[in-house]
Amino acid sequence: MTNVQCLMFNVQWGSWAILPDRPERGRYAALRRQLGFTLIELLAVAALIGLLTGITVLRYAKMGTQTILTNQTRQVYLAVKYARITAIEQQKLFVLKLDESQRQITVGPMSQQEQAVLTGQEPTASAASPANSSSTSSPSSASSVESEPSVVRNAYVRPIMLNEKLLVEQFLVDGQIPGQTQCVFYPDGTAQACAIQLGDGIRHASVFVTQTGRAKMRMEAAEQIQTGRVDLDAKE
Repeated sequence: MTNVQCLMFNVQWGSWAILPDRPERGRYAALRRQLGFTLIELLAVAALIGLLTGITVLRYAKMGTQTILTNQTRQVYLAVKYARITAIEQQKLFVLKLDESQRQITVGPMSQQEQAVLTGQEPTASAASPANSSSTSSPSSASSVESEPSVVRNAYVRPIMLNEKLLVEQFLVDGQIPGQTQCVFYPDGTAQACAIQLGDGIRHASVFVTQTGRAKMRMEAAEQIQTGRVDLDAKE
């Protein structure tokens, strides 16, 4: 035989076909396109699919972290608004507090000892000496003090458990006492100016509280807080 013939497996029909010899390259190319793909073409398609899959997975992973950051920052924003409203309604001092050991942010009424530290006054006799106060005070008053929750848990606000991917990167408070990470809300609607920044080291989001008690949520780092300014014309 002068012409060399070869066999090629037809992927579509599951059978072998005889390919023409080398001189008939035009017919060979047409028949090859009908029968299937070469190994190089299959490898190229597989590499392209793997590349696109990797890009998609990375993109969705970033979107997942951004979604978690946005949701938890919004929870802090709503907790700030609840603390201000509740302080006005109950005419008590309320605090938004960071518990670093438990990795949570809580809202609750301020205790008498914390109020004494905040105002720079000595604690009252009842707060300083619990033994004397328990002997002189009535059981009903003692039970009322003990029954007052230090952390609010209801249908509107609960302790915010920080996601394992996020950190409280900054907790800046105007006039903050060293070692304390809390923001105070007063019965008249005002508050300590503060800024709470959440993030994962790459993305950042912050909640700002002005001295008038108004809160703002921004997807940026809290570089500093403005002190000594009252924004009476600021909008919610």
